Amino acid sequence: MRRIVKTLAVLLVVGCTVSGCSGGVDGPVVEGNRTSGGQDAEVFGEVVVEGECIYLYQSEVDTRYPVIWPHGTRWDPDQSVVVLPGRTLAGDGDEVYGGGGYHQVDALSDATTEEGVARVTACVDNEFGEVAVFNSSGEIDIQE
Repeated sequence: MRRIVKTLAVLLVVGCTVSGCSGGVDGPVVEGNRTSGGQDAEVFGEVVVEGECIYLYQSEVDTRYPVIWPHGTRWDPDQSVVVLPGRTLAGDGDEVYGGGGYHQVDALSDATTEEGVARVTACVDNEFGEVAVFNSSGEIDIQE
């Protein structure tokens, strides 16, 4: 039994090391991979939860973008809110601001897992074919 437990522990550590503790999908939340660095664009908008998709809606250009959240972000199904790494909650209608960038769906392979890329690709409905991507370890400000 001890050998099995030790083997599982080693596999978990190796898996985390090999995959880089990658992001993924949790409910409608697409979590980004853990990366260093980031981009300088401002990622912002009103959070819109619609089925399996979460968008950032920008009213001044009447456009919405599916979003890849920072690494460590989760979905709370009981409250229907995004739980950011610092335990801050962002729900439908909240305005969020943070650093990151906007990317074409074919340039997202390093941003999240294959499942995450598939999810945001299915959610894209803007004319640019773009997704909002928050920096992996960036702070997000929220205005309710």
